Amino acid sequence: MEIGFAKPEDKDKIMAIWQYCFEDSETFVSWYFDAKYNASNTLVAYEDGLPVSSLQLVPYRLGFHNREIDISYVEGVDTLPEARGKGYAAALLKKAICEMKERGHLISLLLPFRYAFYRRYGWETCYYQKSYTFEPNDLKPLATPYGNLRPMDFNSDVDVIMQIYGEFSSHRHGYIVRTAEDWRCILYDLSLEEKKGYIVEDEKGTGQGYILYGLKHKTFEIFEMGYGNKDAYRGLLWFAYAHSAQADRITWKAPADDMTFAFLANPSGGVILKPFVMARVIDVMKLLRMLCKDVSKSLELSIDVKDPIADWNNGIFRVYDGEVMSSRDVKPDLSCSINTLTQMAMGFISPVQAHQMGLLHAGDVYAVEKAEIVFKVKNNFINECY
Repeated sequence: MEIGFAKPEDKDKIMAIWQYCFEDSETFVSWYFDAKYNASNTLVAYEDGLPVSSLQLVPYRLGFHNREIDISYVEGVDTLPEARGKGYAAALLKKAICEMKERGHLISLLLPFRYAFYRRYGWETCYYQKSYTFEPNDLKPLATPYGNLRPMDFNSDVDVIMQIYGEFSSHRHGYIVRTAEDWRCILYDLSLEEKKGYIVEDEKGTGQGYILYGLKHKTFEIFEMGYGNKDAYRGLLWFAYAHSAQADRITWKAPADDMTFAFLANPSGGVILKPFVMARVIDVMKLLRMLCKDVSKSLELSIDVKDPIADWNNGIFRVYDGEVMSSRDVKPDLSCSINTLTQMAMGFISPVQAHQMGLLHAGDVYAVEKAEIVFKVKNNFINECY
């Protein structure tokens, strides 16, 4: 087995593997490999000099504990059928983890085809979405006309929706810090699926919210809503409700913290909490140093981490006098897997919750309480599939 970064001449072969393994349209695949593909971010497994398996490390900025950090979103993990069962995907994932450490990344994200598969390599579920299915009339208690609604121009309105998204996501955690180019990619992808967008403006003509949606087969499908205040939120719901003559139902994958379900006219309608994106800590030492930067120097805590894939993450990490260091001479206060550490670092679960579930082992309850100072519960939000 030979593993390395893609060569310039591999692009068409890697694209063909993607087309075979995924159910994406040729139009989307062609666009993706023009807009997002980069050989220097693509790891490939070769058989007899030919690509048979690959994955891509797509760079993003992530809103993480009141900072912005560089990450890689792992995408397109695929293997030709004749090469499956030979451990190529596992080898690529291990190589990817090493590469991301070399790039200085703390965290990696991916959207799995099967959660159990990636859990073996240290990725763990850290994001959920509320998946709604309801009738337009169910929105009556919330739908209120507001401001001026106008069609979105996918070309000229990028700056407007960037600003709205920035405000919408700033109260959340784990979100992608979208650039203008990121937005152009999102909007072009939506246009390929014949989706549309509307913006709601206040009386001064300032954008306060946006809705990206599709209308097909009597279904009003909300891809994403962003808003800066409750009036814009209600105005966008009114926009969806106003399609009751064209749609029998509305579907929407909303942020996990969305409370629309509690105020629907028929709250017994379909509301499902669905797992979404997984995350993985790439560098425990660097992560803890960042999280402990603003912690009191009086905090003393040691945690034993088990990572079967990344040797540098294995061992006891001691927080002492404002510093984080490796230590073999102390008995750890806490111990957990890299999976559990990831969920705590992402703010998905608290140390108390992890301890109650038997995922975080502690010598005494005071150690768990101290860990609560380092690992804060967050409101995670992401809507990127790639």
